[in-house]
Amino acid sequence: MDGSKRRGVPPKEAITGGFSGGADFFTYIMAGLLIGMLLDWWTGWAPVMTIVWILLGIGAGMHRMWQRSAILEEQAKGISHGA
Repeated sequence: MDGSKRRGVPPKEAITGGFSGGADFFTYIMAGLLIGMLLDWWTGWAPVMTIVWILLGIGAGMHRMWQRSAILEEQAKGISHGA
């Protein structure tokens, strides 16, 4: 049974408000920032690890956005726009 059809569980769009793509991107960048800062503090290599992990977070966020856009393109193939 789909999780959104269970009693008491709202659909994903009601929870995320349609901003899940941007929130995912922001979350990946912030996770990279925090991991980088922690590793800089632990290793003493400031700001090397912060820069590396922010770039990894940006790359992961862009990859996730690319995946989401591919899903949206697949869903839109069967939709007629009145043309």
